[in-house]
Amino acid sequence: MSPRKLIRTVRFHELGGPEVLTIDSLASPSLQATDVRIAVKAVGLNRADAMFRRGHYIVSANKSAPVAGN
Repeated sequence: MSPRKLIRTVRFHELGGPEVLTIDSLASPSLQATDVRIAVKAVGLNRADAMFRRGHYIVSANKSAPVAGN
């Protein structure tokens, strides 16, 4: 079995402004039979993303969706 490829992620580990964003390397998630891997070339953030990072936009725990790598 070959080692899993590392992927680069932009994450935050605490609330705050853009200074809390970090570039982390994580092992690429393992795929299951029903999974699909999508190559991402570019991403965007909206106002809700920025407010969430600052702690001003609270998402109910029962409305969140799982995200690979979390």
